[in-house]
Amino acid sequence: MANWVFSSSTLDNIRIGYERCMWGFWDRDAGTKQRQNWRRFVMTYQRLKPFDHAIIQMAKTGDLHAFGVIKGSYFDDQTPVWPEEIRQGKVLFPWKVSFSLILFSEGAIMKRFIKGGDYIDGYGLGEARPQDTGDLIAAIENRTSLKIKGEI
Repeated sequence: MANWVFSSSTLDNIRIGYERCMWGFWDRDAGTKQRQNWRRFVMTYQRLKPFDHAIIQMAKTGDLHAFGVIKGSYFDDQTPVWPEEIRQGKVLFPWKVSFSLILFSEGAIMKRFIKGGDYIDGYGLGEARPQDTGDLIAAIENRTSLKIKGEI
């Protein structure tokens, strides 16, 4: 199982991802960065597997707001979900990931800007270290009375 970081420009997007138990990534034609990094994105996206872990952070601050366990990747849902999609009346993030479990906090669980060497700019996707996931789980335990056990 792998550990991933997904980045968002808004807390609303993370909240909606939590409510829908899913995440979405830009399509190739969204902009210059997406066109330049398309091939890397597709190759990385295809590595997302069930039971992988996803840390969701705010792109500009590194505030970590969510942790999810991936259920599956790519499912076709052409319904606008995120605020910008609804505003424009079209799907902007068609490359989807579903979660079997997602934990979300309105306030940052912890602050750690995760941007590894394989981070794909324009898509907000990269590989996280097992230590990042372990530290986030420890922070969740410290903020709550939950005890969490499992493989990272």
